[in-house]
Amino acid sequence: MVERTNLDRKVFPKGSQPVVFGDQTTDALAGMVLALLGEVVVLKDRLDANERLLKAAGLHGPEGVDAFNPDADVRAHRGAYRQAIYDRVLGVARDRLLPEALAEQQAYEGEVARVAAD
Repeated sequence: MVERTNLDRKVFPKGSQPVVFGDQTTDALAGMVLALLGEVVVLKDRLDANERLLKAAGLHGPEGVDAFNPDADVRAHRGAYRQAIYDRVLGVARDRLLPEALAEQQAYEGEVARVAAD
């Protein structure tokens, strides 16, 4: 059995992030696309390996996968890993764009409160 390591490792860049495409929004979207591409490539490699191993073992094919009905434990497991994928893929936009958007919203609300108080 091969031991898998670094399953919980998450890499987050530290320090200032250069703007490559001219604005932070485009950079964040490019980061999301690249993170998603990484997830798809890993998924495709693992799916290919499983299909080859199952075929070599004479077990089920795609029909068996299509007929699979997950139980509650499987659905909970899938929900957890989906959330982790969403966090990795969408985290780029959240980390780069949300703080700026929140700051703008807070500034706007502060200005509205100031005007309303006059």
